[in-house]
Amino acid sequence: MRVLLLNPPSERTVIRDYFCSKTTKSNYLYHPIDLVMLSGTVAERHDLTVLDALAEGLDFDAALRRIDEAGAEVVVSLVGAVSWNEDRAFLAAVHAAGLRVIALGDIFQEDAERRLAEEPWLEATLHGFADADLLSYLDGDLASIREMTVRDAAGDPLSLRRDDARRRGGSYRVPRPRHELFPETGYRFSFSKGRRFATVLTDYGCPYPCTFCIMGTLGFETRPVDDVLDELDHLRAGGTKEFFFLDQTFGLPRARGLKLCAALEERGDLSWTAFQRPDNTDDELLGAMRRAGCHTLILGVESPDAELLARYRKGYDTGEVAAGVARAKAHGFRVVGTFLIGLPEEDEHSWENTLRWALELDLDYLSLNVAVPRFGTPFRKRALELGLCREDELVMDQAGATAALPTQVLGRRDIERVKRRLVRRFYLRPRYLARRLRGTGSLRQLGSELREGLALLRRNV
Repeated sequence: MRVLLLNPPSERTVIRDYFCSKTTKSNYLYHPIDLVMLSGTVAERHDLTVLDALAEGLDFDAALRRIDEAGAEVVVSLVGAVSWNEDRAFLAAVHAAGLRVIALGDIFQEDAERRLAEEPWLEATLHGFADADLLSYLDGDLASIREMTVRDAAGDPLSLRRDDARRRGGSYRVPRPRHELFPETGYRFSFSKGRRFATVLTDYGCPYPCTFCIMGTLGFETRPVDDVLDELDHLRAGGTKEFFFLDQTFGLPRARGLKLCAALEERGDLSWTAFQRPDNTDDELLGAMRRAGCHTLILGVESPDAELLARYRKGYDTGEVAAGVARAKAHGFRVVGTFLIGLPEEDEHSWENTLRWALELDLDYLSLNVAVPRFGTPFRKRALELGLCREDELVMDQAGATAALPTQVLGRRDIERVKRRLVRRFYLRPRYLARRLRGTGSLRQLGSELREGLALLRRNV
């Protein structure tokens, strides 16, 4: 078949992938990992085209024209809660043009049958991208599907799920992702040291049970190290040496992580960014990552409140956070701290403590996420029970351009106001700005820093 993988257009810069849709906090747009991973699988059996309307800067009409020119029969599209109203209007137009539409995204992680019943343009939904479900569906082999929501012969929604579908474990394999099908320009990443970079995934899901995050509900599987290296070597041969590893915690399990780092160190020409947990940053792993070319760690700090860390099942305390950040800085990493604000228990005093904690940790970058009731998470169930959201509220943005929830004492507009103020207070410190300028290693990097900084401030005035 002629299949087109689609990242639809939007009036904003949005990240839809990996079941965590959001607007960009500054100006970054990395490759949609769901489509990257699916590209290898689909291209093995079908005539594949990729259209990333966001990276190419296409509007609604231009994207429709490109889809028509591609001559596809089936469109497999990302959607996101952050852009659901735009997405459903665009994909309805794609369907009206005579194409079959299959979609995947965070909004289908709960009540997918209901979404199918409400959206006549939607033929089926994928609930993962690290398996062969899409191929099985296109072949009409419903018995081999691990987890999808489809339509039966009468057109009614039908959930297909093996008993173990959400208990992924062990290893998985996908054919080498076809990075070459994605646009050469249009992607940008705040922490990249080169203009050209690739986004890579070496595992799937997450083994940790944080209740506000969808990742812990996906199970956890790893790709064989040799498969990852084959992908990286193919990219290196084409001139790409900078990478963003989108693993939720890089280097799991430990022996596999050290093996991968040793192989990356042997290549000697890689530069990369990765996510980590503060309690996973021991000296052996940090040293291996640094020697392998990692320069920036994104650490989940989340909150200075030990009770909140425990309630939301982070699995570490503030002492482990401080020690993990200190070790990372001692090994020479740039450290990004991610924080979660807007939890039901919080007030403005909580957020003052958040800023104080970020300053005490001496972070290189601050990333503030706003609590959202993600579909399929325990946190969503609790937010509904507390009356902080309604089931029919489908649009939400983790980046906090708009707040999805009030707390128990503050309204949504209060959260938006405080979030913008915290960002300004962190980034507009004269000593901090001077340090950032001194840390730029080239005119290209200086220009990138200035563009990112201006974009960040425009979103937080």
